[in-house]
Amino acid sequence: MIGNDIIDLNISLTTSKAGNFRFLKKVFSPKEIECIHESECPNIMLWEFWSMKEAVYKAHQRITGTLRKLNPLAFECSLRSMENAGTVRVGKKFYYTKTEISPNYVHSWVDSAEILRKIYFNKIFSQEDLLKHLALKLSFEADMLRITKDPKNIPSLHIMGIDKIMPFSLSHHGHFTAFVIPLIKS
Repeated sequence: MIGNDIIDLNISLTTSKAGNFRFLKKVFSPKEIECIHESECPNIMLWEFWSMKEAVYKAHQRITGTLRKLNPLAFECSLRSMENAGTVRVGKKFYYTKTEISPNYVHSWVDSAEILRKIYFNKIFSQEDLLKHLALKLSFEADMLRITKDPKNIPSLHIMGIDKIMPFSLSHHGHFTAFVIPLIKS
């Protein structure tokens, strides 16, 4: 179960969404809104919650096979006592997340297994670079790897030659692209 989301803060912080009550009511639960307003950095907290919701949405869609339709109010976030860790509830299902907050981005991912995670600054990123990086980390030749998407647009990493397909989550916003892939032993 994987999913990730990245937010380019240089774009997202150009307007203060934390003060826009109409926007908040469409996206966040009353508890989340309270947490945002009580935060030392309300706009950062808002984008942390948003990225947690998006990461879990991707993982939940992968598990349930539902069509692409994000309803942010169906995903309720709470922070855990661990630094940069949270829980997102979707109905009766709970997902655990981790988040990295830097001065330039917020990156959240579903914390369910040992993963390989990488963030690229888009000026130097290409899909070819991504595949080279993955090949090096996974001990394959770069030309053996392909990123494919199923009919619901869910990406996977296809390893040619051994015909193996691995779950893969790719996210991009503004100047950043991020991916997570589980490190599966076999």
